[in-house]
Amino acid sequence: MDRPRAPPILGFAALSLALHVAAFAAIGRGETAARPAFDQRSASIAGETLDVDPPAIAAPDEEPASVAAPSAVGVTSRPRSAPLRTAGSATPSASVPPALFGAVGVRFATDLATTFTRAFPQAASADRIWSSVPFGSAGRAEVTLVLDEDGRLARSGIDGSPSTALRGSIERTLVLLGTREFTARGAVTRLRMTARVSRDEIHDGLHGDVFALSAGSFSGDVGAAFFALPPAGGPGRRVDVEIRLLP
Repeated sequence: MDRPRAPPILGFAALSLALHVAAFAAIGRGETAARPAFDQRSASIAGETLDVDPPAIAAPDEEPASVAAPSAVGVTSRPRSAPLRTAGSATPSASVPPALFGAVGVRFATDLATTFTRAFPQAASADRIWSSVPFGSAGRAEVTLVLDEDGRLARSGIDGSPSTALRGSIERTLVLLGTREFTARGAVTRLRMTARVSRDEIHDGLHGDVFALSAGSFSGDVGAAFFALPPAGGPGRRVDVEIRLLP
């Protein structure tokens, strides 16, 4: 006896269902294989490292070096150490010595006015005429001294109203200066001399038993010197001179 056969439509339905199940399973496996795996442990980027210095932060009172102060067109900036000088302005020169004339730089050259002041008592004290000069003023003289370019005494002159003793002592002093080399403020030096004779009543460290002679000094524009003579049939005499530099 033959079995009854299943209807054909049921076979097709079962086959279709099996195919769909297989297809969905394959699609699920493909998505799982294609999806990248994310590893939470590797949170940093791998590769070579690069050290970067932190940006410099300017101090509150310091301006950035790259910022330049604006300047007007056509105006040249000047450094603070070199202020602008206007026409007619003069640089202070109170501490700058005046320019010298004569034997500048020569080793043994001396100042003309100072040397004249120191040489006068040496030359005058050797003149016996002072032993008989009356007490009081011995006159006034204006002495002109002219140097050549080498600093040697080229010319000289004596004016004013000197006594015979004062004029003779000036001439003796000029003889002592004749072979020397000097410096001065200019080629021409003018000196005004005054002499006075007094009784020698001073006895200090500069006086010997019978004679005294000062070294002379000259400061600024004024010099002074003296010499003292022993008594010669009368009291001793002291001769003081003042020497002023004239413009």
